[in-house]
Parts: sequence; C-alpha cells; structure tokens
Amino acid sequence: MHRVGLIIPSSNVVVEDTLRRQAGDMNPAVAIHIARFSVVAVDLGGDSVDQFQDAAIDRAIDQLMEAEVDRIIFAGTAGAWLGIDRERAWCRRATDRADLPVTSTTLLALEALCKANAARIGLITPFRTDVHEAIVQNFAGEGVATKVSHCLELDRSRDMADVSPERIADLVRSCLDEGCDTVLCFCTNFRGLDACQQISTVNPSATLLDSVGLTLHAAGTNFRN
Repeated sequence: MHRVGLIIPSSNVVVEDTLRRQAGDMNPAVAIHIARFSVVAVDLGGDSVDQFQDAAIDRAIDQLMEAEVDRIIFAGTAGAWLGIDRERAWCRRATDRADLPVTSTTLLALEALCKANAARIGLITPFRTDVHEAIVQNFAGEGVATKVSHCLELDRSRDMADVSPERIADLVRSCLDEGCDTVLCFCTNFRGLDACQQISTVNPSATLLDSVGLTLHAAGTNFRN
C-alpha cells in the first residue's frame, strides 16, 4: 500500500467530497491520509497570511509522519499569492523535515500549465480581486501569462465550497468563448472539477484543469482531471 498524505485547510470540504464520490474509480493500492491546519479567511491581510506560517503547517506534517506516509502534498493554493519562490522553499524545507518527497497544488498547477504549452490561458478563482491579481502576477513571473480571468470576490474559505459547479462552468465557458485554449480552476475548496467534467462531456478537445483534480492525480490515485 502506497500512502499519500494531504495537508488541507481546516475549512476545506471539497477534497474529501471528491475522494468520497470518486472512490470506486481510484487505485486501490493508494491510500490517502489527511491532516488539517486552521484557515478561515483568505485575503492579503496579516491575520490571513499568518494562517500559513511554518509552525502551523509543520504540525500537520508531523501528524502525517506519524501515519508513516510515503509522500506529502500540500493541497492548498496559498503559495500562488504568497509567492512561488516561498512555496518552493517551503517544499524543500518540508522535504528535509519529513525526509519524504513534498510538493504542493500550486507547483503542480504551474507544471501542468507549462506542459499544456497554451497560447491563451484562462484562470478562474473564488478569491477577492487583490488575491486573484497576486496569483496572475506570480504566475506571470513564472512565464505563465493569463489572458482571461474571473474571480468571485469571496474571502471566507468555507463559502468557496458552496459555489455551484454550474456557476463555475459558466465562467469556464466564458473563458473558452473568449478564445482560451486552456482553463484552470484554481482553489482546492472550489468545485471546479465538477464544472470541468460537465464541459468536457460536450467539449472534449478543451484543456480544462482543476486544482483538486491535479492534486489527486499527482497522489497516484489513477484519478484524471
């Protein structure tokens, strides 16, 4: 049995909802184990940024080490607005702490966007404009230019899980109608995967990416975005 640890924000319900729904299609040789750390608000203020300090996430790493997992994925997207270099440094430090491979949803999303070699990328998030624009700028610093983007102006993490897949699907279609060849739904407490799956059934040629799908695929579950 290959054991993968996911670190998720405390307010995240979408990852577990997805695991439950997709359980029958996943690799039975892979087990997923979850540790949480407290996240309530998502904004650029000091209190929100403090939620992502090393000490809080270190406790989640220690929990997963006690479960003797084989590797760890930070199933959150905070690195995209806090800074990509910061995220890489955190993954390196976490790898040293756990003596296990550690990556994150943010780094997985960047890798997927680079591999897509897209000419026009659409980005959809549930975040406030300032957080969303920080993501756009940080992605651009990695050579990933977002041509079309939409955000929903939410700053309470739990509310992001309540946005309907249909509403997200409308935003995905808007990106495609504006000429995007790749669209990323970016937040692990956001039902972008359901939206992408809805659209893929009628538009299978579109490259539609979602942060939850990318994370579970990287975990080795045989899950496809």
